[in-house]
Amino acid sequence: MYVLDANLECVFVNDRVGELLDTERTGTSTAERLRSLFDGAHERALEDGEPVTADTYHAPAESWLEARIEPAGRHLTGCLRDVSRRKERERRFERQRERTEALNGVYEVTRAINDVIVTDSTREELERVTCETLADAPGYEFAFVAGVNSASGKVTQRTEAGVEGYVERIPLSIDPNEPSGRGPAGRAIRTQRLQVSNDVLTDPDFEPWREDARELGYRSAAAIPIVHGGGLYGVLGVTSPNRHAFTEEVAEGIGQLGEILGHAIAAIERKRALMGDELTELEYEIKNAVELFDGPEMGDRQVSFERVVRVDDEQFLEYGVTSVEAFPEVEALVERVPHWEDVTILDESAGEITFELTITSPPLFSVVASHGGYVASAAIDGGDYRMTIHLPESADVRAVTEAIREVYPDATNVARRQVTPSNESIAQIQDHLYGVLTDRQRTVLETAYYAGFFEWPRHSSGEEISETLGITPATFHEHLRSAQQKIVAAVIDEPDTTRTDAESDRPSTNGSS
Repeated sequence: MYVLDANLECVFVNDRVGELLDTERTGTSTAERLRSLFDGAHERALEDGEPVTADTYHAPAESWLEARIEPAGRHLTGCLRDVSRRKERERRFERQRERTEALNGVYEVTRAINDVIVTDSTREELERVTCETLADAPGYEFAFVAGVNSASGKVTQRTEAGVEGYVERIPLSIDPNEPSGRGPAGRAIRTQRLQVSNDVLTDPDFEPWREDARELGYRSAAAIPIVHGGGLYGVLGVTSPNRHAFTEEVAEGIGQLGEILGHAIAAIERKRALMGDELTELEYEIKNAVELFDGPEMGDRQVSFERVVRVDDEQFLEYGVTSVEAFPEVEALVERVPHWEDVTILDESAGEITFELTITSPPLFSVVASHGGYVASAAIDGGDYRMTIHLPESADVRAVTEAIREVYPDATNVARRQVTPSNESIAQIQDHLYGVLTDRQRTVLETAYYAGFFEWPRHSSGEEISETLGITPATFHEHLRSAQQKIVAAVIDEPDTTRTDAESDRPSTNGSS
């Protein structure tokens, strides 16, 4: 309790008032503290003569004021109440509201990305929709996607929403020795992991962009690397007007956008490589590749690798063909190559063996696919490894070569040329099927094909393939029947789709996979 006179000076005050107002720490008198915290409430109560309830965000106290006329003159009686619990509840509610808004924004972006994918749009459209959806979502200020030139290390703007020319005007670098490279974007590019600054006005690493933050009104920033299969497609930048916007829960959700975008971009780029009018063809060679693993003498042996099927993030199946005489060397090589787990004969006829190789880490095939390309051919020839890949014209060849050399440092790019695919009708069917088959249906179909399930007699049974894929036979047959139905429908029941594709000058390919 406290009592103020007409001049708002203290006539009476008990000890609890000082505790609630924290006058000892602030070094102010009780009257000064009351006037500053409740900002005119006491004057209004004296003037109006009506009870007033006053609140403040600067102390855990609420005051109920009532003016009284005593023999000594007009006085003001105040009753302070501790509202710290209520304020904490309000703060928790506000933080929860901000987190909900932020997570809803992530969900909206995920839905928008899926919509773009199913409408067969471009990478540019995908990135534009991502930025616009984030910028429009409550809890976010603006968003952008920036690319990284692997040769120069320069960070360049690709698209943005909610802001104009942001990336072009701010300093950005991937060099950790430069101040402009120590912020969230530079760290995200180097580490390929989500980086956040939850208070950009006090974060020492955010100093180069602090004035921009004040001008544009954002208090938190996040940089999400756009990655897939070890390849970096760029960085997604997001800002929020709220401090501590990217809590652990929100950061986990928004961090997944990088993987979702990376997967979608890889699919789009791979499709462009399969369907493109012009492709970049690269040939790589690893001299004495077998010797690198202390493998057997291959002499004039040849081993052709036809296809790699991704089962999950930790298992791949590679299908190949070699001569009966060369297969013992393949078995010996499995014992030497760390990520080659097991080899199984699928068929033996006409002096050749078709085999299935189990791999436990991403092979070169996967590295190439992560950059939007595909392997046209690969083989071991007399101990040397040779591979020909096709990439869309827009692909960063230098980045692809660097990624391949991260797996095999001795890989050499021996040729580069532009090629024009052929066989338009096959391309149209593949184009259609790429959109209608799910990832799991495609995995089951490819595994069944290369494992010899469709041969007569069969090289592998449905039970054997389902065991390899880690699914039940019933699930295998369900996915396989669904995929087969879509293939038959594409050939028999959907001539209009093929005709529309042809009339729209859709690029063709040679059908290589």
